[in-house]
Amino acid sequence: MKILHTSDWHLGQHFMGKTRREEHKAFIEWLLTVVEQESIEAVIIAGDVFDTGSPPSYAREMYHQLVLEMRARACQLVVIAGNHDSVSMLNESKSLLAYLDVQVISQADLSDIESHIVPLKNRQGKEAAWLCAVPYLRPKDIVQSQSGQSEQDKKEDLLEQIKDFYLRLYQLASKRNAERKQPLPIIGTGHLTAFGSQLSESVRDLYVGTLDTLPTSVFPPFDYLALGHIHRPQAIGNNGCFRYSGSPIALSFDELGREKSVVIIDTNLLSKDKQVMDDLFAEQEDPVLLKKVPSFQPMVSLQGDLQSLLTQIEYLSCEEGKTIWLEVSVVADDYLSDLHKQLMEAVEAKPIELLRVMRKRTQGEISVTFTERQTLSELSVEEVFDRSVAASLELKDEEKSALSQLFQQCLEEMNEQTEGDDKVEKDTVE
Repeated sequence: MKILHTSDWHLGQHFMGKTRREEHKAFIEWLLTVVEQESIEAVIIAGDVFDTGSPPSYAREMYHQLVLEMRARACQLVVIAGNHDSVSMLNESKSLLAYLDVQVISQADLSDIESHIVPLKNRQGKEAAWLCAVPYLRPKDIVQSQSGQSEQDKKEDLLEQIKDFYLRLYQLASKRNAERKQPLPIIGTGHLTAFGSQLSESVRDLYVGTLDTLPTSVFPPFDYLALGHIHRPQAIGNNGCFRYSGSPIALSFDELGREKSVVIIDTNLLSKDKQVMDDLFAEQEDPVLLKKVPSFQPMVSLQGDLQSLLTQIEYLSCEEGKTIWLEVSVVADDYLSDLHKQLMEAVEAKPIELLRVMRKRTQGEISVTFTERQTLSELSVEEVFDRSVAASLELKDEEKSALSQLFQQCLEEMNEQTEGDDKVEKDTVE
């Protein structure tokens, strides 16, 4: 069978005040066409199907319509929860969607390890692969903290528990294979940051407890590992079968210049028996195919001095009926007070929306005046906090370090609130 791996849709996202509704609609229509043309029999969304724990109603409608469209195409759908997804919101329709051949894995459940083994079936209804479905892991779901543990001990214990969880799932799938005459490929999932992966601006730091990255050694020898969270499509490891599909649309300007894609996996070619070729001189087929996702929204990032930027903007063009979302980085030693005015005049009467203006120095240290006049839109949350702490002269170095750690914990707790574990708004005004 053929399986399609995708992730990080972030339905309901607003990008610098702009809705992504039409982009997501166009992507889903394109995806359904791919399902038909490529004879896809199962789709795995490896986390962050939604952007927040309480997405707007139109995003939920897209999600439920997707389910119906997949059902109409006899294509199995597996939804893995990411760190942006609300466990309780996904659980609201989980039981109902199961009747429509949709499996939703919202959180790790050590008391029901069997529920994480999802049989992937071909159109004939026969099992063709085992999916070890692992969502974004919360420490409270897989480990209990013990008093007296140091931070290092907690990290090592958590890492061991994650590794054990994956191993138990792999062993259970292997046991099922042992009961069959012909073993099936074993596929894993994960929504995390693997060591060595390349991040982008739109990817928030993701901690599993106090672990910011996980080594690939925690994963068993899956035939394929479908990863989510990192928005740049990339392979982890040497064989190309541990892979981030990446987000289908650019979620930040620094993701431009790299093709967006979904991954198509052919389980017949994943089978270990297929690794032995009858003809040693025959060219072996790759079980993994990257399918390029079209760009549904023109986005451009320009950099240079003011005069260079004005010239570049003059030559910008795009498809009729489309509007370019533009980010500019102005390289200058002095703070230009009329910068925004000149840029707005340059894009006037053009199909361009100027979404962000950044300022960069050409050389030397950034002057106090230059720094003071930077706007909040040019700074990250962490940079704002770091500058506030640095400005507090009465604080000692160790106090600044402690504050930084507490701030990071607060950010993580605030991000956890978006999951809506305790309460999800039943309706959100668009």
